[in-house]
Amino acid sequence: MAARKPSAPVSSESESPSTSAGWFDRIDLLVGAVLLALVTLGWCMANGKWTAAQWAMPAAYLEPEKCDVIHALAMMKAAGEGEFVPLAWKNVSRLGAPEGANWNDWPLLEELQIVFFAVLAKIFGLFAALNVGMLIGHWLAAGTFYGVARSLGCLRPWAFVGGLAYGLAPYLFAQSPHHITSEYVWHVPLFILVWKWVSTDGGLVWGSRRFWAAIGIAAITGLQSPYFTNVFCQLTLLGGAALAWRKRSFAAAKPALAVIAAAAIPFALMNLDTWTYRMANGVNPGAVVREYKWLEIYGLKLVDLVIPPVTHHATGFAKFAAAHRSGAPLLDEGSYLGLVGIASLALLAVVAARSMVDKGTMPAAAWQVLWVVLTFSTGGLNAILGAFGFTLFRTGCRYSVVILAIALMHAVEWLSARQRTAETRSSAETLRIGVVAAVIGLSLLVLWDQVPRAPTAELANAIATQVEADRAFVADMNLMLPPDALVFQLPVMDFPESPIPGIPSYDHFRPYLYGGRLRYSYGSMKGRPREEWQKAVQQKLIEGAVPDQQAQKIRFNIANVNAAIDELQKRGFTALYVNRNGFPDRGRGLFEALAELGFKAPPIDSPLGDLSCLPLGAAAKPGK
Repeated sequence: MAARKPSAPVSSESESPSTSAGWFDRIDLLVGAVLLALVTLGWCMANGKWTAAQWAMPAAYLEPEKCDVIHALAMMKAAGEGEFVPLAWKNVSRLGAPEGANWNDWPLLEELQIVFFAVLAKIFGLFAALNVGMLIGHWLAAGTFYGVARSLGCLRPWAFVGGLAYGLAPYLFAQSPHHITSEYVWHVPLFILVWKWVSTDGGLVWGSRRFWAAIGIAAITGLQSPYFTNVFCQLTLLGGAALAWRKRSFAAAKPALAVIAAAAIPFALMNLDTWTYRMANGVNPGAVVREYKWLEIYGLKLVDLVIPPVTHHATGFAKFAAAHRSGAPLLDEGSYLGLVGIASLALLAVVAARSMVDKGTMPAAAWQVLWVVLTFSTGGLNAILGAFGFTLFRTGCRYSVVILAIALMHAVEWLSARQRTAETRSSAETLRIGVVAAVIGLSLLVLWDQVPRAPTAELANAIATQVEADRAFVADMNLMLPPDALVFQLPVMDFPESPIPGIPSYDHFRPYLYGGRLRYSYGSMKGRPREEWQKAVQQKLIEGAVPDQQAQKIRFNIANVNAAIDELQKRGFTALYVNRNGFPDRGRGLFEALAELGFKAPPIDSPLGDLSCLPLGAAAKPGK
């Protein structure tokens, strides 16, 4: 086979295929379509979504480890009803009754993503939209990785494998459906382009097409999860600083600083609603509570990069993972890189070690991984900042997906270079067969290793049963109660991130998800005095209550219950909603006390018996 003809020299701005014409063509579109088809297959396998009925059900609902999905659905619902508008103050009228729920004290940058999911809900329905949005997150991750790899001159076969491994990353499955904003990491492969440009001589010329591409990537990054905006800016700054050091010129770092500013502007823009609300209403220190301990508990841990999930297809792997999790004192959110990712990281380590021995330096990818590890590991630089009060980025294990993207891209580039070298030495047919076999084998390995087992039929049926029960319960409430009735929810729960024994953090959002015109007391952000009356009413309700072990119930003080109900009625509430899971006797004593006060009509009960609603409008109270 003839040797490849060397190409003519090109300028530094055009020497990368990322700016040359023709690096992405019709064949790439076909390869991309196959890639997305395999990602879809993997996602459906993992979530058990094969029929329209299955797509109409959420992939998780009340499971404690994924209970945040109810919050995600509530945000989608509010956005769909026009009460979650980006950049504007957010007051959700059907929550936080009677005033409406204040959602302005929690800084949320991913508002456009929530609106996007809400648009999907208009098309597909709330639960199906969550599923579609999750799948789109996987598509974007796979497609972006493939596109970046091709722009860096990587060959299609290896770009395909890298895209599949990233699009089906265990991290994405671990974050969905409850952390929909954290699952969207499709833009992380774009970081690799920017980091390369800002640290390379002539890599980012002010005002060039590449410069504006980097500005665009930064702007997109600033609109999404601050976790990844954080690492993007850190490594952009370090890359620019390294270039300025080599060139002994501060001017060399100016493009990097411009890129960071481009990420900071949309970050600030998406925080305007929170900042202006604080300016108008004062700071609420109780809304966002970030204890230092979580930086340690959820820090990045190297061991978790190689520990498979307990839902792994291989029984041995799953048992090994369960044994590790049962003994590990710290927590994780899906750091496993997959076998392909682990091999890629090992390859990077070997290449870096050899480069250090031979040349006294390491590839940029190795420095980037090293920085992520040193900064976000348990006890790392992020924890040191936390010790001085900066505890915003508490979940360092999320940066495992950044390590995965860097390692996979390095491996794809390395394999592409090796294939090009082999093309000058091997038979074209032999090489083609070998490459095709390797791609098929690696793709099957990704599907087997990285796609978790589907939910069991029992879990899927339990979710469907619970959803239908909640839907029927809310329909009964809307039938029995007048429009716009105020419903007081017990036990009183703070929002956000405030579970109580028996009830996950956002459980009180459940009736809101199913429509109607009722208004619920739960859902306004904690920390402001406006909502403290709810706790006072609950305190009055339970004051004097004592457990009756023989009757296996709580005996309530009738006078105190009467005073609490009077207070609710004065505030306009016409119904009492009780999550029975929040009471040791499942609310039996409370309903008996209410019956003594004259509220004898049977409550509206959920078909599963976990929720009850008692109208407060027709009681024959003693002495009245």
